Amino acid sequence: MEEKNFIEIDTQTITTHSSLESFKKLRTNLMYTENLKVISLTSSIPSEGKTVIAFNLAYAFAQMGKKVCLVDCDLRRTSLKEYLMLTKHHDGVSELLTNQGKDVINSTNIDNLYIMLAGKTPPNPSEILSSSRFTDLIETLRKHFDYVIIDTPPVAAGSDATVVSRAVDGTVFVLRNEYTSKRVAKRAIGELTNNGGRVVGVVLNRVSASSQDYGRYGYYGYYGYY
Repeated sequence: MEEKNFIEIDTQTITTHSSLESFKKLRTNLMYTENLKVISLTSSIPSEGKTVIAFNLAYAFAQMGKKVCLVDCDLRRTSLKEYLMLTKHHDGVSELLTNQGKDVINSTNIDNLYIMLAGKTPPNPSEILSSSRFTDLIETLRKHFDYVIIDTPPVAAGSDATVVSRAVDGTVFVLRNEYTSKRVAKRAIGELTNNGGRVVGVVLNRVSASSQDYGRYGYYGYYGYY
């Protein structure tokens, strides 16, 4: 796949040393999970921090010399572009899957890290992600990268996260501490697994800084499923 575009990422603004150490722990856990190269992240509802974790997980893999592509498949309400503080439009997943764009992989100033943004919001995200073109995209990325990290919408937003979970090797479920009820989280995880997804772990995000001194986003625990 070709990449002709470039994205400048201000790592000093969007990461901290202490929080990055926690992402390295998450990276290690995932590396020791069997048959896990293409990984999606989702949550029950919005504002649980999955986009932050997706980026920093990709960053952590890139730091150890792995060639990584971070893919924004939240075609309904992308958060990655805002998180990276990007103002310029970049064609992305939407344009690629609808034959409206071709060069959608962006290199970055971070060695080994490449990014594919969501692109324009399409009228039918679930249909696009259910297409054979999306499956082909996943397989192409698998051949060209050591790891592929995919940010998807929350399960409550529709069937997109479930569709993507069937196409990847495993899904990491993000749960914001003291924000989402256990009932809602269990129902969302059940929806993924009952429809063919493989949930490989749960990340507990935004633990209070008063109880864990691990940086801006708080320490998160990883609970594996094997």
